[in-house]
Amino acid sequence: MLKSLSAAWATVILLWASAASWAQDTLPESVFRDYDHMRSVLDEGMMERNISTVMRAFGASDEMTKEELSDLETHVRSIFGTPFTDVDVMKSVKLGPNWTQELYAFHSGTSYIYAMVLFHTREDDLVAVNFKFNTNPLPLLKDF
Repeated sequence: MLKSLSAAWATVILLWASAASWAQDTLPESVFRDYDHMRSVLDEGMMERNISTVMRAFGASDEMTKEELSDLETHVRSIFGTPFTDVDVMKSVKLGPNWTQELYAFHSGTSYIYAMVLFHTREDDLVAVNFKFNTNPLPLLKDF
């Protein structure tokens, strides 16, 4: 009886995890479940230098072709030959009750790349309104 109950709970948990994963996949570009979800997509993509994935997740599909995104990723990977190992929030500014702008530094050794996100936290989700990245932090810092 205990084994079958444990198996039933395991099935429920797996179904819930699958539903959560499916819900993530059905969100439109630039929309995330919450801050942690946005950061996981951003951090994982930038750390691995999967720039085309990050750009699509943050809304670039209507601004750049697949070929342009692929070329951009190839260029970034040629500059940074290995994945980044660390990320820091360099600057975080609360712009209003539900508006925040953050600058992130992804780094490994003496290699750095920077990303800025302006986002709106809503009741049920978070929208990345603006996203930029650069190998130089100064142009991004000017946006603050």
